[in-house]
Amino acid sequence: MLFNSIPFLIFLPLVWAVYFLLPFRLRWVWMLGSSYFFYGYWKFEFVFLMAFTSLVDWYCGSQIKSSSDPRRRKLFLWFSILSNLLILFFFKYFNFFFGSSELAHWLYRQDAAAWAVELARYTIPAGISFYTFQSISYVVDVYRGHDEAERSLPRFMLFVSFFPQLVAGPIERFSNLQSQLFSPQKVTYENLRYGFRLLLYGLFLKICVADNLAAVADQFYGAHRIYSSAAAWTAAAAFCVQVYADFFGYSLMAQGAARLFGIDLMDNFLKPFLGRNIPEFWQRWHISLSTWFRDYLYIPLGGSRKGTSRMLGNVMLVFLVSGLWHGANWTMILFGAAQGVFYWLDYFFFKKAASAQGWYAAFSRVKTVFIFMLTLVFFRSVSLAQSTEVYRMLFSGAPGTAGLSIPAMTLFMVAMFLVLDLWFTKKRFDLWMDDFPWPARWLGYSTLCCLIWMFGGTVNHPFVYFQF
Repeated sequence: MLFNSIPFLIFLPLVWAVYFLLPFRLRWVWMLGSSYFFYGYWKFEFVFLMAFTSLVDWYCGSQIKSSSDPRRRKLFLWFSILSNLLILFFFKYFNFFFGSSELAHWLYRQDAAAWAVELARYTIPAGISFYTFQSISYVVDVYRGHDEAERSLPRFMLFVSFFPQLVAGPIERFSNLQSQLFSPQKVTYENLRYGFRLLLYGLFLKICVADNLAAVADQFYGAHRIYSSAAAWTAAAAFCVQVYADFFGYSLMAQGAARLFGIDLMDNFLKPFLGRNIPEFWQRWHISLSTWFRDYLYIPLGGSRKGTSRMLGNVMLVFLVSGLWHGANWTMILFGAAQGVFYWLDYFFFKKAASAQGWYAAFSRVKTVFIFMLTLVFFRSVSLAQSTEVYRMLFSGAPGTAGLSIPAMTLFMVAMFLVLDLWFTKKRFDLWMDDFPWPARWLGYSTLCCLIWMFGGTVNHPFVYFQF
């Protein structure tokens, strides 16, 4: 179920109303059923996959906590990690690595495996990368002694499946989310006010900014050979702002939906376009994923504790895995590799950028956004051949003469977003609105509602990160 859809517009208030009408002891049961309905609305078969992941990790966590034998504890830790990664590999990466192999043909001929191979070949379970990583983090934290094991399987299933952040994050930690899910939340004016503000502004970013820019990027990438070099640069900039507004909009809507129930999700964006180098950019962009890779991959590999060469190697490995996490495609792997290379360049040549002020800070920010925009060509291209051709168009001109058609209202929406995000709002939008008197606030709400109604994208695009 998409956040930017009529079914969700009906689903959310219905779930909220019943949730607070029920006695406290039954609320989590209703939320669990609602979350599974939310996920199964798209493709019902995959709810069993999510339930199986929850069962395995809950059992492994309980065995780790109850055992004093280090070997047994480690056995269940690795069983959990490997089972999660095998499921993720089969449904997301099997076709990429073995799609035309004899192994794939053999599995397809087996009655018991044919349906799964067919699903894995054409459909990636929505949000599988998100809930898999969230579930893995629970088992690792129980093993490290950071969290107590959850005794109830259904309650753990709710932690994995909580619908506001299920399909595109943020990737929450057990200690933060579980304690809130089972606390006696109340209906408060503050929760409703801040929740609706986040939902409204997130919907504006998605429908008015991201979807309209998606039409521009799709126009170019659908027939890139006919366009000019100027059109290629325009499409690159359009997609850069599109993916920013799209994922930022989703993250705000996830926080807003959760806030209606009295639950605070972590911030996933901290104005990444203000990052002065690639390391700082990734500390601001998709924060929950960046911190997950830091805590569960980078630090266990040694982090920066074993010398500069080892640190830089760990950084590159993290970015390569991150690129693969984003998609089973060589273009995504190159996207991750490019981030690693530019991380190295920033480390060696732009160390002062992190504390820069004045013109050098401005230059560093422009440079970082420009680099990110260029690497997104890999992210958006459907093949290596297309990305190579687009880069050639960007830097050596293009024989095509066609230009992109960009409505004036799209430019207005983008300008409005950039001003709000980078200039006016020193705080998150829901908190920033507190600085205004109520007539100005309601004028702002009305303006956003009118823009969403009148100038929303003509095509209801799925959120970019839903495919991950």
